[in-house]
Amino acid sequence: MIQHLEISGTDLKNKIKRKEICFGGNQKLKIYGTLKCTSGKRMKIENRVFFASELEALEIGFRPCGHCMKTKYQIGKMNLFNIGTTENINLLPKDGTVNYYGKLISPKEADHYLDCLLNTIEWKNDEAIIFGKHITTKRKVAWYGDSAFEYNYSNTTKRALSWTKELLELKGIAEEKTGVKFNSCLLNLYHNGDEGMAWHSDAEKDLKKNGAIGSLSFGAERKFAFKHKQSKETVLMILGHGSLLVMKDTTQTNWLHRLPPTKLTTKTRVNLTFRTIVCSIAQQTNR
Repeated sequence: MIQHLEISGTDLKNKIKRKEICFGGNQKLKIYGTLKCTSGKRMKIENRVFFASELEALEIGFRPCGHCMKTKYQIGKMNLFNIGTTENINLLPKDGTVNYYGKLISPKEADHYLDCLLNTIEWKNDEAIIFGKHITTKRKVAWYGDSAFEYNYSNTTKRALSWTKELLELKGIAEEKTGVKFNSCLLNLYHNGDEGMAWHSDAEKDLKKNGAIGSLSFGAERKFAFKHKQSKETVLMILGHGSLLVMKDTTQTNWLHRLPPTKLTTKTRVNLTFRTIVCSIAQQTNR
């Protein structure tokens, strides 16, 4: 964060040109917005601060401006007051659809499912081959489905295990709420805030093109971010314990998403992403 009083006009223009400053904020009101926001231009200089990114502003407790960032303001208000859902609001400004259904599962039930998932899922450290180098992550994963589907990503192949009782229950919850039938689920286990996920899109050829992905979260509440592949515009939100987020339509084609690491929590997080694998019968392996 940069104080306006501590930077010259020339340095400010240069940092904006180099995209080292992308957002402005009101330090007194703890609000951030775009550099073109008319509300920001009326601000007293002693209250004005600048940020390189939205994440920087959010990490120190600033919330989106209701004038220049209306959709993100609604998301921020939802997070601030723990409002349950924005399922009828598209959280992306363009080129895709993301809906947040809020905490569908009660805290007691969510605690139960978290304990079951930690103790009954066949967790394994994730593996990837990047630039020819084999990498094993601290984060653990698991892959389940209707059949022994093979799922290829990061130059590795995973074969789906049979559903557990709890996974079928959670799949039913996601399907009932969204009206979408899923046939598989990729699970991620983050042991603490140090573990996250880099920018990526779920657009592998094994997945139904423009199909819905239902994301259920349990445990630590974490920030989740989207970034447009062309404009670089970002959208951030907080995913709660027992909550459902749905990504669909052209979201994977046009947007990247990630789970940024954080020092704000040491708690465990488990995420389930229900998906639809598309393959021929010949590609399936009988149980």
